[in-house]
Amino acid sequence: MNQAKYLPMVLLLTACAALLLSACGAATGGDPASAPRAYVAIARGQVAVEGGLLQVRAAVPGLVRAVSVATNAKVAAGQTLVQLDDGAARIAVQLARADLAQAHAQQAMLAAGEPAAALRAQRLAAAVAADAASGQELAEARAALGEIKAHAQAAAAAVQAAQARLAAARHQLALYTVHAPVAGYVARRLVQVGARVSPDDAQPLLELLPERPLIVRAELNEAYADKVYPGMRAEVVLDAGGGRSYAAHVLRLGLTYGAVRLGPQHDQPDDARDLECVLQLDAPGLRVGQRVRVQFLPQTARAGAE
Repeated sequence: MNQAKYLPMVLLLTACAALLLSACGAATGGDPASAPRAYVAIARGQVAVEGGLLQVRAAVPGLVRAVSVATNAKVAAGQTLVQLDDGAARIAVQLARADLAQAHAQQAMLAAGEPAAALRAQRLAAAVAADAASGQELAEARAALGEIKAHAQAAAAAVQAAQARLAAARHQLALYTVHAPVAGYVARRLVQVGARVSPDDAQPLLELLPERPLIVRAELNEAYADKVYPGMRAEVVLDAGGGRSYAAHVLRLGLTYGAVRLGPQHDQPDDARDLECVLQLDAPGLRVGQRVRVQFLPQTARAGAE
């Protein structure tokens, strides 16, 4: 009797539940691929560039005379970035050139006198053989020739020394011009005209972002280290990017474990040790320094939309 009384209500509830399930299926498309993806491993990471940012410093102490670039500027390898006051170094080059010219002149003078001295000694030798000159004269002529040759050798050595001093002066002069070591972008300009700088300064002149592919340095938990391998596909998701993902692949794994730098995972102890995993991004869109989450895909899965 009671069962018959509640039967219409049971049927109504069953119909409502069926409608709700049908609506949910329509909203999700009923596609199994829309279900949450299973990942082999998940790790924290940070976007970087291979080799890191380059700190450009002055090679010699000096006063900044000109800065040729601004922050965000693109630079070519070898391009002038900063010019220091090089007045004293230029004078040193001029003095070295004068010394070299003097050494060359001395060498030329001795070289000009050697043939005449050799000819005189030769003629005196013939005269002595014909009893037309004394042996003393021949000895003196040969001694004079030997002295000229010795001076010529000294002059040649003096020329080489002057050439070395000129090369050193030119090298020193070149140090007052700071060039870009590689092609890239000026991440930060930290020096101004009129500043006095030194190689020992804590702050560099500039920070340079090399024009290289971006990578992600991820910290892989020890429990997942054996599940990740070079070439493995992954998704890189911005911590603050609304869940947008970028395709990447594993380049290499570290050889040793190290301290966690990006903070332990929620289930890791404070003294956890992680393995560095380096991934290369397959497309641009991220910036150096951004914090990300790396989701390693199973072998049959494909990375998400870029």
